[in-house]
Amino acid sequence: MRSPFVALLRKDIKGYFDQPTGYILIVVFVSMLSWAYFKTALLIGEASLRPLFTVEFAIDRPSLPWLMTLFIPAATMRLLSEEQRDGTLETLLTQPIRGWVVLLAKFLSGLIFVSIAILCTLGIPISIMNAGNLDWGAVVSQYIGSIFLAGALVSIGLFTSSLTRNQIVAFILGLTLSMLLMIVGLEIVAVTLPSNVANLLQLLSPLTHFDNVGRGIIDLRDILYFLALISTFLSATFLILRSRTLSHKTPQYRNLQLGVAGLIILSLAVGWFGTSIKGRMDLTEDKIFSLDNATVEILKNLDDLMTVDVYLSKDPPVQVSPVSRDINDFLDDFESSADNMVKVVRHYPEDNEEDLKKADAAGIPAVQFNVRSQGELQIKNGYMGIVLTYLNKREIIPFVESVDGFEYRLAILTNKMITEEIQRKTVGFLTGHGEMEVPNELSAFASVLSQQYNVAPIAPNDDGKLNLSDIEILVVASPKERISEQERQNITEFINNGGKAFFNIEPVLVDFQQLGGLKNRDSFSDYIQKHFGVIVEDNLVYDLQANETISFSTGVSGNVFLPYPYWVKSQVLDRKVGGDVRTVVMPWSSSIGILDLPGSQYNIQPLIATTEYAAIDETYRNLSPNSPVLSDPLQTTFFKSDLAVTAENQAGSRVVIVGDADWISQDAIQRFSGNALLALNLLDWLAQEDNLASVRSKVVLQRSLIFPSKTHKNIAQYANIGGIPILLIVLGVLRYLQRMSKGFANPWRKSKDTTIAKTDLDSSEGRSE
Repeated sequence: MRSPFVALLRKDIKGYFDQPTGYILIVVFVSMLSWAYFKTALLIGEASLRPLFTVEFAIDRPSLPWLMTLFIPAATMRLLSEEQRDGTLETLLTQPIRGWVVLLAKFLSGLIFVSIAILCTLGIPISIMNAGNLDWGAVVSQYIGSIFLAGALVSIGLFTSSLTRNQIVAFILGLTLSMLLMIVGLEIVAVTLPSNVANLLQLLSPLTHFDNVGRGIIDLRDILYFLALISTFLSATFLILRSRTLSHKTPQYRNLQLGVAGLIILSLAVGWFGTSIKGRMDLTEDKIFSLDNATVEILKNLDDLMTVDVYLSKDPPVQVSPVSRDINDFLDDFESSADNMVKVVRHYPEDNEEDLKKADAAGIPAVQFNVRSQGELQIKNGYMGIVLTYLNKREIIPFVESVDGFEYRLAILTNKMITEEIQRKTVGFLTGHGEMEVPNELSAFASVLSQQYNVAPIAPNDDGKLNLSDIEILVVASPKERISEQERQNITEFINNGGKAFFNIEPVLVDFQQLGGLKNRDSFSDYIQKHFGVIVEDNLVYDLQANETISFSTGVSGNVFLPYPYWVKSQVLDRKVGGDVRTVVMPWSSSIGILDLPGSQYNIQPLIATTEYAAIDETYRNLSPNSPVLSDPLQTTFFKSDLAVTAENQAGSRVVIVGDADWISQDAIQRFSGNALLALNLLDWLAQEDNLASVRSKVVLQRSLIFPSKTHKNIAQYANIGGIPILLIVLGVLRYLQRMSKGFANPWRKSKDTTIAKTDLDSSEGRSE
């Protein structure tokens, strides 16, 4: 025997799919979401579902949270209003069925229907999984967050549906209330209000809590908020339902009011005070928002107490309020993982004169933000600075703009204070042969490198020898003049004695202004081939599928952005060496071949490679975007090419060989964050300080979206925009034919008898009133 709850749930779910409106709603919902997603994702080229779940409001690119605000009131408007209009609600409530059973059945039926619509978008991540390295942990979190947001909006829609018999009125009320709660979470609204009011409204908005879950974090505070919101509106709906069967003058009704009011207050209290409850799961693949094991290992090396003084605003400007929350959570984890060797002290300079003096003395400035309050533009100060103190050493982070990369900054500063200056390893840059030098082309790379290593130029002595005794790693970046036999012998001895070397070789030199290449006869590639069995070919690699878009001058009409196949988006193959950096841009790189030298003691492994849609330009005379070499792909042989390799032997020698040097130039480092991170990770691997690589790589959020072919891209795009909706339409038609074959009325139009019966029912109700 089926329980009343199951029977009611089954009836309401069937009600969605027995009518064409249910299919129409899902078809429109899925089509608009898929169209908006691919419009953005193909533009930014990122293998991520953030465009689908973004909380930013854009009319031309609607995302799931905003479409749900429109879709769910339409899906829930009939749940109770239709029952009231038909007069069946009073009949249902007078049956021996508890009111909460009716309420939960209605709520779950609406949530199941909306969840089905949300899950119909799973075709998007499935279709792009072969075109990019999708973070499935973040995807799972995003869909979990969507279900919780859907539950909150369904409870609101159920509440407004209980207020009226008219479905259109219920829809308008539900849309207004849902949209109001969502809009108050927007920064553009919050900045017009005083900070304390703005932060309160953001805390009450589903948008704020969904944004946290959408990043890949399941935070207990966000879950409690959604549960509290659902409980609040379901309690209010329950009171309205029971009021239809109870006299408002009876003690039973007054007790019901008190009980529901208490439940609502309890729900609000849980949602409000739940913000102080800690507990979260980081579902992101790289655990971006969790403390890395490498950081914990660094903290274990503390021999004395390290103090972390945090200068922050109790009432932060709305622009930094989410960052403030994340940073505080992270510092709590940082403190708890240090076995009582780290003490976090929070200061509030705006509220305490002594803390203000400490902030000024420590070099922590107040950052100014524009805040619009009561129609006036005001300037508000905000603090989010950190001072690390260990023994007699001090490191300062004046202002934390984002949690992205924050752990690496803490880890490297802590490691820097623990490690004595004399113990810091030295990286030497070879000079004197036309190489790219630290003060010029390599200044950006050397700047970030100097945070962890000593950086020094290495030039030949007066006797023509290289003194490499005081360095750990030798960097050779694109020599253009011959390196003498004496210097080559010094380099060989250095490496054979366990030294480390980072070779960036350029057999072809490119003039960016003329977009033409010239052979570099003294590239040092002959040495690389002789000693390691690695051939840096005299060519340039291009990739017609995976490449960077850069700006070119047209002379008359200004600059234009064009795909440039000679700037290859390459894949990092060895995560042990490269950390979690997945892609790197290699401008004008040469291919690398590996020889099997007899008796070689080196283990050679590919490090960076192109996609299978790469090809070789052996003439490199015309390197413009419209080069004849690029214009006839049908006559081109495509294959995967290695662009960098590693070499390692049993004696502890480590070498990285790259067929390019422009990838670590100042322009590339500043333009492509992945280049800087990979270069630093390679230096850490050479120095055998692999622990920081995993921490640093956690800031790499960019996952390139590269479709193997245009056909694949079109299938992925149009299968989601049109294919899944067409499938839903087919299912709707089949359902309609099935019902017609069983003798049910046509759901597309009501019969004459039904219309007359409804009219008679409405008129009789009017006379009784």
